[in-house]
Amino acid sequence: MARGRIPPPAESFEEDEQEAILAANRAFYVAFSSRDFEALAEMWATSVPVACVHPGQPALLDRESVLRSWQAILRNPNAPKAGVSDEFVIMRQGLAIVICRETLPGGQLLATNGFVREGEVWKIVHHHAAPAPPATTPPPPQQRDRRKLH
Repeated sequence: MARGRIPPPAESFEEDEQEAILAANRAFYVAFSSRDFEALAEMWATSVPVACVHPGQPALLDRESVLRSWQAILRNPNAPKAGVSDEFVIMRQGLAIVICRETLPGGQLLATNGFVREGEVWKIVHHHAAPAPPATTPPPPQQRDRRKLH
């Protein structure tokens, strides 16, 4: 009987995939902040349709328009550098969504980045950024009258 490699447990596999997705998401922001259009263009999927929604702009629904928009942004000398934090990953069979916070010099945006597997690599299929709502502090708990049941 031929001995093959034992597949990793499902949890380990998911952790590895999640790390790969987070690495792809972070690489996107590194390319954005360093204005590396070639790297950013390489990150977008080629096997499926892609879409992008920049803050306050109409949806771009084809790869050519998406890449043209990023090229214009990265050519702009006043384009901000973006950091990424608070990443939350949702994964299902070759599809991943990362919800994260983009930190810019002028404030923060909430972003949703969609990824698909192309071979062994996670590629972007969707980016949507919008202004983050202002941080709110939850109100202090109300003191209840202990003489009342409800």
